Amino acid sequence: MKIGSKITLFYTSITIGINLLIILAFYLFTSRYINLLFDMNLCDKVYLTAQKHFEKDELDMRSYNMITDKYLSLLPQANEIILNASDSASAQKVLDRYLTSKQQHELYHNMVLFSKDKLRGVALYYPDNEGNFIVLVTAQNVYGQNLKKHILYLSLGLLLFSVLITFAVGRFYSERILSPLKHILVNLKKIRGNNMELRLTETGNKDELDDLIHSLNEMLDRLDRAFQSEKSFVSSASHEMSNPLTAIQGECEITLMKERDTHEYTDALQRIYSESKRMSLLIKHLLFLSRNGDDLSNDELMLVKLNRMLIDLANVDARIVFTDRTSGPISIMANPHFLQIAIQNILNNAIKYSEKQVDLVLKLVDGHPLIEIEDKGIGIPAKEIPLIFQSFYRASNTHEYVGHGIGLALSSKILHIYHGRITVDSQENVYTRFNIYFG
Repeated sequence: MKIGSKITLFYTSITIGINLLIILAFYLFTSRYINLLFDMNLCDKVYLTAQKHFEKDELDMRSYNMITDKYLSLLPQANEIILNASDSASAQKVLDRYLTSKQQHELYHNMVLFSKDKLRGVALYYPDNEGNFIVLVTAQNVYGQNLKKHILYLSLGLLLFSVLITFAVGRFYSERILSPLKHILVNLKKIRGNNMELRLTETGNKDELDDLIHSLNEMLDRLDRAFQSEKSFVSSASHEMSNPLTAIQGECEITLMKERDTHEYTDALQRIYSESKRMSLLIKHLLFLSRNGDDLSNDELMLVKLNRMLIDLANVDARIVFTDRTSGPISIMANPHFLQIAIQNILNNAIKYSEKQVDLVLKLVDGHPLIEIEDKGIGIPAKEIPLIFQSFYRASNTHEYVGHGIGLALSSKILHIYHGRITVDSQENVYTRFNIYFG
């Protein structure tokens, strides 16, 4: 069942339930009031009956005529029974037909209301100077029953009408509410890999649906960026991997064209080995870049002593000069293998693009470790600095140097996992300084 139908049925059911309770309460209250009003009329009728029959000799004519007029106008369909209480046997026989023994006992103290089949009645013990009498008045509440029946039919009709109105309004309003959702579904189905630029149009109502559309558009933006990044990554990776493969195939073809001496075969195998090593390193870097950050952060972590690690890295090349400006051992939680790869990639770039000394400095800033790597090489064009951490990006002044444009992207990803932040300051053909801040 669709959401619109569920909403309509849900609110229609609630309306039926509420209206039923209201109608039931109204009907019970009205019925009770009609019965109470009829009993009051019966009580008045029994008094008027007693006064009409036994008070004529005690009242003036005007007062008696008023009682007679009221008697005739009130419940004219009522039946009257007058019993002489002194004739106990005859009175008892009639009373047994209408009253229980308890009601008969109470009769001599209070007026008694009773029911007999469809009749409603009242009994009154009336002592008079002519004797003691018992007056019974009975009547059927035909008007009251008809009134209650009409009220019930009217209530059920109003209930049916309200259900139909609620269903129609609920159907209309649910369709109106859900129309933006249908619009969203229609447009989402149009989005494919070849038209990721499509976006949903907001309604302008500033409501939850607008928030949903805004969130979906942001998600589509992220997916579009990831999709474009993946396409670029695959294209660049394919290009980078094809170069060493082409070189290996070409070397093999040239070597196999004719017989060669041992020295020539050795040189050819050396070149093939160099290209295969280059491709192997590229594959390792690509596999590392493809790993999820959560997977990397869950790898084995331990306390890494930065002082010791940087000394070992500085010993790789004589041009690296390490300066420790801390007063003692500095450690961070990381995977030592990955952290070493990240820092070594930056050092390798500094050595590659500079023929002079590379300064490696460890110090503390506000109690947090800071690693500075500075070279006096070709530098980085200012407008390209924000782009150097993108996969396969190489600055415009590095084309004559061997490389894939993966090292800095790899370093940035690793350092980010271990809460490291990289900033770059460079002036073309003067210097380049990388600051790695942990904190």
